[in-house]
Amino acid sequence: MLEVAVALPVDGVFVYRDLPGAGSLPSGSQVVVSFRGRKVAGFVVGHPQEPPPDAPKEILPILRAVGDGPVFDEAILDLCRWAAGYYLAPLGEVLCAAVPSGERASSSRRLRLTEAGRAAIDANRSSRLAAMALDADDRALLARIKKARSLSQGHMVRSSAAASRRVGFLIERGFVEVTDGIRGARATPKRVGVEGCGTVFAAGESLPRLNVHQEAAFATLLGALGKGYATFLLQGITGSGKTEIYLRIIAEARKRGHGALVLVPEIALTPQLAARFRARFGDDVAVLHSAVPPGERAAAWRRLRRGEVGIALGARSAVFAPVRDLAVVVVDEEHDGSFKQEDGFRYHARDLAIMRASQGRALAVLGSATPCLETYRNALLGRFGHLLLPVRANPAAAARPLPTVEVIDLRQHPPGSGGILSPPLAMAVERTLAAGEQSILFLNRRGFSTVVHCRACGLVLRCKACAVSLTLHQARGRLLCHYCGRVEPIRKLCPQCGSPSLEGMGTGTERVESQVRERFPGARVARLDRDTADGGRGRIDELLAEVGRGDIDILIGTQMVTKGHDFGNVTLVGILQPDQGIHLPDFRAAERTFQLMEQVAGRAGRGERPGRIMVQTYDPEHPAIRFLVRHDYDGFARDELARREAAGYPPFTRTVVLRLEGKDAREVERAAHAVAGRARAASAASSLRVLGPGQAPIARLRGRARFQVWLSGADRAKLLSVSRATQHMSLSRNVRLEVDVDPQSVL
Repeated sequence: MLEVAVALPVDGVFVYRDLPGAGSLPSGSQVVVSFRGRKVAGFVVGHPQEPPPDAPKEILPILRAVGDGPVFDEAILDLCRWAAGYYLAPLGEVLCAAVPSGERASSSRRLRLTEAGRAAIDANRSSRLAAMALDADDRALLARIKKARSLSQGHMVRSSAAASRRVGFLIERGFVEVTDGIRGARATPKRVGVEGCGTVFAAGESLPRLNVHQEAAFATLLGALGKGYATFLLQGITGSGKTEIYLRIIAEARKRGHGALVLVPEIALTPQLAARFRARFGDDVAVLHSAVPPGERAAAWRRLRRGEVGIALGARSAVFAPVRDLAVVVVDEEHDGSFKQEDGFRYHARDLAIMRASQGRALAVLGSATPCLETYRNALLGRFGHLLLPVRANPAAAARPLPTVEVIDLRQHPPGSGGILSPPLAMAVERTLAAGEQSILFLNRRGFSTVVHCRACGLVLRCKACAVSLTLHQARGRLLCHYCGRVEPIRKLCPQCGSPSLEGMGTGTERVESQVRERFPGARVARLDRDTADGGRGRIDELLAEVGRGDIDILIGTQMVTKGHDFGNVTLVGILQPDQGIHLPDFRAAERTFQLMEQVAGRAGRGERPGRIMVQTYDPEHPAIRFLVRHDYDGFARDELARREAAGYPPFTRTVVLRLEGKDAREVERAAHAVAGRARAASAASSLRVLGPGQAPIARLRGRARFQVWLSGADRAKLLSVSRATQHMSLSRNVRLEVDVDPQSVL
């Protein structure tokens, strides 16, 4: 008898019989089962001796096994079970997230022609009745299904309302039928590429020399390696040599025959970092991230599972990588927001990495120049070890102070003639160019104008599906919603009053690039943001290589320029509009803005020449600005922690947000009141706070109205218990309830 977690968003596990005549499948195996009239994929998670009391009288057998063995070992299964319980997610959904797409069997509903459908498009057999029933578009869709043999029903239904209606019509008339399909794992590519492979360090070859602070940190980690679970915060300023510490402790673990896992933010997974690991460890590194084709990623995953490779290096989902005999878990830039999965199974990879180290009695190292406040407080309380790297690793850079930070008060030095660069910053860029050095200008807003409005009637052009304004992307000739991706052409006339008075307000990186090119016509200017990155990983690598070679004088970008890059000739960093980040309606806004500013400030002065940071702001007295001037993360963190404690915010409490959404705002609001009422009733005898319901700051997203209920308290068990009680409420089928444990965004 087998317990199976089906690969669907449904709670619980379900009992099935083994295949007749075959031995019992081990836990972690992928299988195909019949579930509520459908064939679906699932995972074996247990072997009960007796069926549970609520099991059906007739226990069905599994239909078949998928693959040549288990995809999970017990350690990963235990991690997934813990994650399912903590994040209140179905176990099957968690297990799906833990397997790369190229290795995962998936179920789908497929459209297939019936005999009548084949007759309708066969000229020799087409009946008059069939010809009268179908138009040209219907026949075209039937021909498409015939050519492909079958098509995904979900894909067709999601593609457009018209396609959905057409599919429904063809099913109703009997020309198309719906079947269940299971797609197995992709075959291993004949040749798996090795990206960024450098020269492996030979035995006895000299390694970079550690400074006294690096030596002390490495000695502490080495002393803890192999002695059970421990977590250390490695807090080092930008350029202090944290990566070299990672490489040294991992090398020691590999000497002892143990494996290692390294997590980095997707944005920080640069060729430089991958190349450093390849250069030190050669083919012993499996790189797992979204730029690797699914088949190759699955092949690397299998090599890890078989023990052919001992080090996994990847982004968020690599936390589930099947590393054998795991001894070291590293989370680089542990504060980065991209470690939180914001849809589906909403987990935080940093926290799962710590739990994985705990369950496997491994050493966890969390590295950052600007740790998140949760991690920093754990270090202050002694729950984590605290290692400091206060100087840069480059001897020339270490011998001088950190880059100076100058604050430009825009009330006294406003940008001239509609530009964004203040006179002091423009002059500094000009002098940097004259010296043959490079500059970075940081603005965490992409596009040309963040708002388009009509001067005549005041209309703001908004997304029809989301409660946000459209952003003007002038180079591509379009208006874009940055939340749902909706694209509209640039208008010449106002849709409300017909006036030719539409104009853009607000500034994004595209407008900055245009202004900089005009202001410095002889400079070589480039932009790095999500728009320029649309060319793929190769284009990003090419642009960064150009900056590294000195072929770019001024680099303009969003947070993509803030971390993971080491450019020795960058001596000036201009931070253009931190105010818009600081004053977002989010209690983490100041923390995130300080982190971004300190990270981008760390790009300057990493080589032989000193660096200079210039911050343009209307709020020079804000704590995030004041502490940045001194590069004083500890001062900022303690100040911000005091504010959080007074307000009852994390890390002094834990939070869960219950998000409700649906097409009808009134129906969603009624459901939100019911959920809030259930939460208050379930928490009546506790100190748990229930806030709301209220509209989400972005009240409509992708055509769906959004309301939120926030739960807050120090008792984690009670918080999860109350959240679980709301999950099992009977709500309208038109309203979706999503539970986000430890939310990172209030929007």
